Amino acid sequence: MSHIERRQREKEETRSKILDAAREIAAKEGWQAVTIRRIADKVEYTPPIVYEYFDNKEDLLKGLVYSGFEIIRKQFTEASQTESDPKRLMTKISLIFLDFALEHKELFQLMFHLERTAPNETMRSIMELMKSTMTKISGKDEKTVWELIFAFLCLCHGAISFNLRSDKDHPHMKDFHGLYVRMVERYINSI
Repeated sequence: MSHIERRQREKEETRSKILDAAREIAAKEGWQAVTIRRIADKVEYTPPIVYEYFDNKEDLLKGLVYSGFEIIRKQFTEASQTESDPKRLMTKISLIFLDFALEHKELFQLMFHLERTAPNETMRSIMELMKSTMTKISGKDEKTVWELIFAFLCLCHGAISFNLRSDKDHPHMKDFHGLYVRMVERYINSI
């Protein structure tokens, strides 16, 4: 491995370490507790080192948002390669959203509840996969397909957000996963 390749790998590892530290702080104390200084302390670097990777806190949060969408994109792509039925694929996509939200609660909140980050190639890739799948299901024109995707995302996001903030002991919430799948399948089958 050349010096340049090793240096590039080290930079990527440091960047990942910084993002991981931000996620850990947010998981314990919320996003308001995430500061460049706190991150630097956690990774045992000085704040100027963190600023070599991110211009400011907003830039760091944007990096986190993009990393979250990259996780989702990879899972969507894997699902699309193993599932040929478009209706089942849309159900799998909805479950990828749900599982991501439950596994990465703080990151999900950052991605979907804070100020919107400008779309990047990863986000566009996610939407194109959904567009292609929804077109196969509906056979509708592009405008209608985007409306169907919007409704699908509202259903998924609304249910997930409600679940994250609800009383888990409520009788209707004990089988949230089953309820969620039934709602999504009902919507998809209505198209």
